[in-house]
Amino acid sequence: MDEQNKINVDETVENEDSVVSEETQADETPTPIKAHIDKKLRIFDVVYLAICSLFMLVMWCTGYNFLPLVANIFAIVAGVLIFARVLTKKNVGLYMWIAYMVCICGLFVFFLIWGAESFGKNLWYNLVLVLFPVLLATLVYVANRFINKQKALRITCAVCAFLMVGTAIVYVFFMNLRCRPTAKSLQEGHDDYLKSVADKYKTGDDSPNVLFILMDDMAYSDISAYSYLGSANATINTPNIDSIADGGIMMDNFYSASPVCSPSRFSILTGRYSSRGYLDNVVFPSDIQSNPWSPTHFLNPYQFLNNVDGILGDEITFAEVLQRAGYSTGCIGKWNLGDYGQYLPTNQGFDYFYGSYYVNDMTPYNWVEDYVDEDGNFHSQEVRTHKENLDQSESTRLLTAQMINFISSSVENDEKFLAYYTTPWPHFPIYSDNNGNGKGDTNDDTYIDCIEEFDRYLGDILNYLKTHKKGGEECAVGDADNLYDNTLIIFTSDNGPGREGVTGDMRGRKNTTFEGGMKVPILASYPNGNLGKGTAIDSVNYNYYPWTNNNVATSRDNVASKVKSSATTGTTKHIDASSMNFDLFNTILRYCGITNADGSVYLPSDRIIDGADLYDLWQASVPTSTRVHDKLFYLKKGKCQAVQMAVDVDGVVYDFKYFDKVRTENSAFIDQVYKNYLFNLDTDPAEGYSVSKDLPWVAEKLNAELKAFRKEMKTNRRGIL
Repeated sequence: MDEQNKINVDETVENEDSVVSEETQADETPTPIKAHIDKKLRIFDVVYLAICSLFMLVMWCTGYNFLPLVANIFAIVAGVLIFARVLTKKNVGLYMWIAYMVCICGLFVFFLIWGAESFGKNLWYNLVLVLFPVLLATLVYVANRFINKQKALRITCAVCAFLMVGTAIVYVFFMNLRCRPTAKSLQEGHDDYLKSVADKYKTGDDSPNVLFILMDDMAYSDISAYSYLGSANATINTPNIDSIADGGIMMDNFYSASPVCSPSRFSILTGRYSSRGYLDNVVFPSDIQSNPWSPTHFLNPYQFLNNVDGILGDEITFAEVLQRAGYSTGCIGKWNLGDYGQYLPTNQGFDYFYGSYYVNDMTPYNWVEDYVDEDGNFHSQEVRTHKENLDQSESTRLLTAQMINFISSSVENDEKFLAYYTTPWPHFPIYSDNNGNGKGDTNDDTYIDCIEEFDRYLGDILNYLKTHKKGGEECAVGDADNLYDNTLIIFTSDNGPGREGVTGDMRGRKNTTFEGGMKVPILASYPNGNLGKGTAIDSVNYNYYPWTNNNVATSRDNVASKVKSSATTGTTKHIDASSMNFDLFNTILRYCGITNADGSVYLPSDRIIDGADLYDLWQASVPTSTRVHDKLFYLKKGKCQAVQMAVDVDGVVYDFKYFDKVRTENSAFIDQVYKNYLFNLDTDPAEGYSVSKDLPWVAEKLNAELKAFRKEMKTNRRGIL
């Protein structure tokens, strides 16, 4: 009986299991609608995977970290999709999810950690990029192979989804958190040096005023005074800029210390390579640190590369030095070296600041007016909002008026002035005055109109200097003691041209260490200081003329006509010696009398000043062809990419430039590899043919110099003496 009952119970259980199995099977049988949805989802999977893969491939091939917002959206959508599959208990395809992880994880490890550096840069980069997603894919496979497939796969997919969405969130909130330097502070030396300047040096009647004009992204070819080089934009007319060089100097081989603005401006102010101050890249608004939804935040792929938020307070600027010597110091225009605390212009030697802390394509683009009163109290007010600055056509007129106000106020108070005019032009986006007064001759090319408009307004500043004397008293042009004759005027640019502008025959543009990204114009005048005064052209650099099949003789035959077309012919000294913009620190101090008993520049004793004094060169005390530096180093994003130096080859001295593992500026996939180059700038100014195979010993010599500099910069980045 018991046995019979047992058999009946077993049969009943089997029947029930069968019914359940049939019901389950019936439930799992896809309906037409359900099958249609599943098919659509599979198509979506394939399309989405293809888009992500293409996006990652483009980034790896080009090295461009563009559209970070899109990348975040990709990650979030992928995460949501995975969660949806897990929650609905869909049979997620094993290999599809492996593909998702390889694509997304590889993309974001690459994107977050290396900030769009090329995939082929270093072997270990490649290994990490490849191994990370491969490891995750392997874990998925192992879990699927040896554990309950569906359960393990769902757990793994959920984890991956969490990682992808989390990665996007981490990027949004933390991409701008940068490390602070841990090296020894130079604050004590900073304070001691400036105190000694205040004790030893005071301005007098023989001290010049200083007008420093710094353009933003302007090539030398965009100034008509450089037409003698044969590659200037002939349609641009800049008579007022050109006039600075009349009776003064022009340099044919003057370089920026960086191919982007913030590091270059650091070098100008301090006389040091930007890496000395941990300032390796462009400084962005600090708003993006507190506001993760700031537009600048999403569109900024470079902030990981900066170590600081601006110029450190223990650096010494020439503004601080002249301020302690009794100068009235003002900065008008663009700052771009930090927007709070120690980084502010008023904490870097300027009594007065009017303009923006940022670049004109950053948001929010506000204008402020900062000053320090007689009691040492800091005052700041917003004078133009981001909304008011959306149309920047009034910028030149407003900034110029403020610059004239600053100069006149200083003069009326019987003070020597340092007027640091850092115009935002011709940085993109380009604007010009639309009321007709500021238009150039073209009336249809905004870039040309912008430069010609600035030139016209610069004429107002120069005219004020020529028609006023000490105390603000008006005078006729040419009268003795007019301000112009006793003002050291320097005109230059922070780096090569950006989206517009002409580089002539030079290779590269802004953000490259090729000649087109680094070579900038410089013109200087100081009539009472005899800077180049009355000196005919005594040196012409033949290196940078347009070549016809590399025929040097043909190029030199054109020199006479090119020189005759220059607006400064006959009164301007043309100097072909190579130097960088960090040399202006020493030079300004020398002209302003911050000197030792032997006439040399009085410099701080605790730090390396990489710049050299150009005074003797500008005064013709040395030949104009003499090299200012035995070596020039080219830095980008904190890494030294190239070195230029003179080398004797069979009794002839040439200027060579060596690149170590740099990517070309061409965006074509086939050209996106890191290469070594050796260019002879005397025979190949366009940097078109590498002679590293022809002269391997020269390449080795310059490579050794490059490695030695990198080692020195690594072990003593701050340049502590």
